[in-house]
Amino acid sequence: MRKLAGKQNVVLVTGASKSLGKAIASHFSEAGDRVVLGYRSSLKEAEQAAQEIQEKTGNEAVSFVKLDVMDRQQVQDAVQEIIKSFGNIDVLVNNAGVSYGGALIPSNPLDKWEEIVQTNIIGTINCIHAVSLHMLLEQKGSIVNIASVAGLIGMDRLSAYSASKAGVVGLTRSLGKEYAPYNVRVNAVAPGYTEDTGMVDRIPEDQMNQFRKRIAMGRLGQAREIAEAVSFLASDKASYITGQTLVVDGGYM
Repeated sequence: MRKLAGKQNVVLVTGASKSLGKAIASHFSEAGDRVVLGYRSSLKEAEQAAQEIQEKTGNEAVSFVKLDVMDRQQVQDAVQEIIKSFGNIDVLVNNAGVSYGGALIPSNPLDKWEEIVQTNIIGTINCIHAVSLHMLLEQKGSIVNIASVAGLIGMDRLSAYSASKAGVVGLTRSLGKEYAPYNVRVNAVAPGYTEDTGMVDRIPEDQMNQFRKRIAMGRLGQAREIAEAVSFLASDKASYITGQTLVVDGGYM
């Protein structure tokens, strides 16, 4: 990632102790940025992720902070702690999210549905709300939301997840306009089926083979490929891009 005036950027990645979040954090660390891993519950996982990233990238500027995106006060406190420690937050990556399969039918309870929508939309809003004041006052910054192709085309038995990610896409479009006068950019990345992220772990192999046939490139994505897209949108190379959703799906759509 290209540095602003040669300085080290401070990057906050939510849900970064494993899977896609860890891959994104690792990519920023490899580029020389100071990375803060937001984690919800497992301190041990966060410590291990930070150590792995440091060893892999040779960059010791990796730390972690407890940040449950649904706990508004905890999010506010975490952001203030980061700013107090490092002076600023240049990039926010809203990666934390949940997904459960199940159709919206009377026999299925709504509890999980509500959790998905609350976490994926309200959790994202909580993080943006906490970081935005600092960015807007500084008149610089980049926010990248992790959406999904499910939010663009809808997916069977993933109605809650699809609805929540469609909300993230709409939020991205609106905030791109709202924050543009303050030189703060808001974009999103919509991954398709991606390995090493937990995304496909619950899908039976025969069904997964059918999905592969629909992917124009004939394979699943890699977490590093999603991380590359996130890094691009966060960087100065995308300085004239805001309010957009970059689809990274190998031609699935």
